Amino acid sequence: MSHTDELLRDSQLSEKAILQNLEILQLYYENMGFKSKLVRSNEMTPLPSLVALLEPDEEGRGRIITHSFLPLDREEAEFTKYLQFYCELPASLDDVDRTLLLEALLRLNEALPFGAATLVEPRPELELPLMAALRSVQGFPIDQIIDEGVFTEDMFLFDLSCELVSKVLDCLREGKSLNEAFDLIRQ
Repeated sequence: MSHTDELLRDSQLSEKAILQNLEILQLYYENMGFKSKLVRSNEMTPLPSLVALLEPDEEGRGRIITHSFLPLDREEAEFTKYLQFYCELPASLDDVDRTLLLEALLRLNEALPFGAATLVEPRPELELPLMAALRSVQGFPIDQIIDEGVFTEDMFLFDLSCELVSKVLDCLREGKSLNEAFDLIRQ
């Protein structure tokens, strides 16, 4: 039995249905002018996912959004498929006070249009520092194709949230106060 089969054993979703949905999302990204790649399940990624490369932010840092469907069982999701949006923001937060970071994320999460920000602990084995990430989950009817307009709006709101979080955290890295950082994104 594959990893995918085990994860989806009690789910309404099948690996085939997930792949079909992700291929449709790949077309939507193509229509928006963004590159994306379907990642099939393997030992490292037990469920298929879609990785999309967005335009670099103002600092020239590339942003990658990963989409996957949550493998919920029939009792949790009989009529709905849940698509996850996930993006790690590529900037080290190692030199920013942890309490200040947590306060910033709390305030950001009250203001973001789509998604929630969190900290991603350092991963020395991958040479990755402390970073921020954004995550959101959106439900869609399980028996229907995801609407292109709804997906596109969700993706652009998620991208806007990524930009807002990046701007606030960049200000904190520069030594600005939390109020100064939030004043910048209100402009």
